[in-house]
Amino acid sequence: MSSWNPFKRKSSDDLGVTSIDPSEMSEPTDYESFMKRGWIHHARGNQDQAESDFRRALIYSPESMDAYYALGLVMKSMGNKDEAVKLFNKTMEMIKQGKIADQSQSEMMRRLTLGHINELTTGDWNLEDEIWHQSR
Repeated sequence: MSSWNPFKRKSSDDLGVTSIDPSEMSEPTDYESFMKRGWIHHARGNQDQAESDFRRALIYSPESMDAYYALGLVMKSMGNKDEAVKLFNKTMEMIKQGKIADQSQSEMMRRLTLGHINELTTGDWNLEDEIWHQSR
């Protein structure tokens, strides 16, 4: 996973994304920079630019679960459900392969990703069994 992680903070305001003008940033030349600029574009509602940056990040790091997840969010925002589900399924595959070492973070990402897939395919996050299951 990348060292710049948007999940470490509470909101995009905490990240300062709303105060950063992506046009004033230097042209990215690596994975981290494309991811950072992509998140800024996504937070500001510039989904076409976010898509471009996340796809370019994947060129630098084709096995980046973060980039697949981020691109899934962008496709979902753009209303491209089929592509979003495909990208979230790729994220789920990577989670199952153990791409996240920390078990708590892995479980959180699995639930978030599953919630997005469920919402896109059934209209409901439908995670009750995941969260409220009782030991039997």
